[in-house]
Amino acid sequence: MAVKKHQLVADNRDQLDLAALAQYFQMMNEQSTCLPPLQELIKQCQDIVKCLARTAGTADQLWQLLEPVENYLLRSVTTVNNDIRYEVFNAILNKFYSYISDPQSDACPATAAVLIIIDESDENETMSAARVLVEQTENRPAGPGLRAALSCLYRWLHSWHSTPGLGFWILAYIKALEESVHHDILIETSQDNLARLLSCLSVQHPVHQNTANVIFHVLASLRESVEAFDRISTVVGDVLVHLASDSGHWSRQLLQDLVDIVTAMVDRISSCLKDDALEMFRDKYADVILCLERHMASRASTFLQLPAWRTRNSFPGGNNNVSMRKVGLLNLGNTCYMNSVIQALLVTRQFSTHVVLRNLTVPYWEKLGELFAHMMYSVSNKLDPDKYFRFLRPPFFTLDTQHDSSEFLGYLLELFQSYEHSTETNHDYSRPPVLNGANRLRALYPHVPPSTSTSATQDHAEPGHSRQPVAPRPGSSRGSGSSALKRNSSNKEPLALPPRKRLRTNEATVLRRDSAIDGMFGGVLLTRVQCTVCRSSSLSRDVFRDLQLAFPEKPEGREHSVQSLLEYYCSKESLSGDNKYQCHDCGGLRDAERSVLIETTPKYLILVLKNFKSRYITRPNMAPEFDSKLQVQTKLMHTVYYNHTITLPTVRAQAVHASYNVFAAVIHAGTTLDSGHYYTLAKDNDQWHKYNDCSVTYADESHLNKLNRSSTPYILFYRRSDIEEPPAPTFEQLPRALRDEISSDNKLYVETVRKLRIGRP
Repeated sequence: MAVKKHQLVADNRDQLDLAALAQYFQMMNEQSTCLPPLQELIKQCQDIVKCLARTAGTADQLWQLLEPVENYLLRSVTTVNNDIRYEVFNAILNKFYSYISDPQSDACPATAAVLIIIDESDENETMSAARVLVEQTENRPAGPGLRAALSCLYRWLHSWHSTPGLGFWILAYIKALEESVHHDILIETSQDNLARLLSCLSVQHPVHQNTANVIFHVLASLRESVEAFDRISTVVGDVLVHLASDSGHWSRQLLQDLVDIVTAMVDRISSCLKDDALEMFRDKYADVILCLERHMASRASTFLQLPAWRTRNSFPGGNNNVSMRKVGLLNLGNTCYMNSVIQALLVTRQFSTHVVLRNLTVPYWEKLGELFAHMMYSVSNKLDPDKYFRFLRPPFFTLDTQHDSSEFLGYLLELFQSYEHSTETNHDYSRPPVLNGANRLRALYPHVPPSTSTSATQDHAEPGHSRQPVAPRPGSSRGSGSSALKRNSSNKEPLALPPRKRLRTNEATVLRRDSAIDGMFGGVLLTRVQCTVCRSSSLSRDVFRDLQLAFPEKPEGREHSVQSLLEYYCSKESLSGDNKYQCHDCGGLRDAERSVLIETTPKYLILVLKNFKSRYITRPNMAPEFDSKLQVQTKLMHTVYYNHTITLPTVRAQAVHASYNVFAAVIHAGTTLDSGHYYTLAKDNDQWHKYNDCSVTYADESHLNKLNRSSTPYILFYRRSDIEEPPAPTFEQLPRALRDEISSDNKLYVETVRKLRIGRP
């Protein structure tokens, strides 16, 4: 009998008919101990999927035909041993997924009936199956297949109500996409189907728990999206009215969750809008807001504990997409000086993209690239950077001690340039880093201001002359890694320096064409010194990676600004007294004037505001054997206007590229250099954020000029106005090993959050 019935299916395999299959499997079910061999069993189950995919009709029309088919599928995966069950289960899901993930396929909703094989009590098995299917799709052009599958599942959730396992499977598939950080696909596809999904709450009665879980999971994950809110605004009022009309406990629970989530969407969007934009938003959606106000939001929905989906595009300001997830960095004791610099470098997109895509196999750059990639694609809201900082921290910086963020930034740029052309494939990170050229001096003497003889201008002094030679223009950090002397000012006292050899080199006078660091951050200063007696001039060039701006005596009735500090930096300076100029034309020491122009402008201009000055403080009651004077770096807290756009004083050939726009600032909060706290304000895709270690919050452009007196911008990052930032690299562009590492971390995080949520009362 079984052979004949099997022959019936085989003879009609090319023209499968649900009625014939139902008749056949009804007879097979009557023989409860009869199942064909494994390969034939798999083939029969795949034929069922194929037949259902081509069957038209609603659940009510097909339920009598589907019942024997579903029973046979259940028997096929429950009455066999585990090895056979595993193969049959995966064969059914693979065939099922081949239909829904084909963008050209038009599989019918009845196909969802095969999900009867899913055991809702075994979430791990379902999640494992969903992960496997997502990973299989990633080996092909991932986008179309993943989008097609998710869109198909959403449509079925709305139109097919007789398979409870459908919602359970959809939620597992969504979580698998979340773990693989396919937020773009989740957001775009979910927004396209959001109105349809929400209407399930009013067209299905009763609403199944699994269906509600999918709807609220999607809504809560899209709570930061203006587009998502706009999509539901036309239907949410009717859904709320429908749920409120039913006094049953389940409808009341659905109503409360919906009110909480949609209210959270309104609050989130409103918090990022200002003035006219906020008024326009409230006017446009007044009916929805009024409807929500009729129901008291508890803001206690467990779905709001889910992490929001975020793309790489910005949230407010006319762009309806959500910003890329912003990830904070844990403070490992006193590491805010490093956290703040790393956050600023991440939004320096040409730099961070270059590090992630091109230098993941280069020593030290590899470590920063891994950190950047995790910051871009972690689903957590904070990361522990310890395993990266242990390599990126300067070896002469002590643990558990706060250091100068500008020194850390300078060291990083020196370090990366030293290794950017390395050919090592198995770098030994236990060895200390090796800096090239004059960079070695900075590593050997980190706390000593570098020698003044790093430029051609210093050669004007006669050998053996007792007078100090003319220093290069003060206040820049050289491309070779040493920082020039700060400009003499009344707010800075000289430091006592230990003796060391002077270095004579012209290495810093040329930008390296093969250097990514110089290509992004390097500029050239043109310094002109003119003798006031014979009017002869000498010119010198110096490479810089930052300009260190000192404060002049504040003019009466005038406020300092970044622009005025730049103009002061480039203004004419008198060389006289003990700092006279050795004029070769006159043959002696002469008074002179020195001025600076920018000959080559960098793409990214880094300005360090010299807010600190050295003072000697006598400590009372100190024992005689100790030095009674302690040097501390106290802070100048001048009133400064932090220009959002500045213009560099340049030579004529560079004037067209002299305009810069601010995009990041490292802020020092405190009164001395050795204490206080560093954090960062930074703009990415037109949205400002405040990065305060592990906390990341929204900010706006005006925050720079609204800080309290002790919170002063210390390092300012400006982008040249003609520079267009590239998009951040996509997850698929990362090396496979790095993607796997990030996905693994994300899976662990999502699972941890899920367990915590389930464990809450």
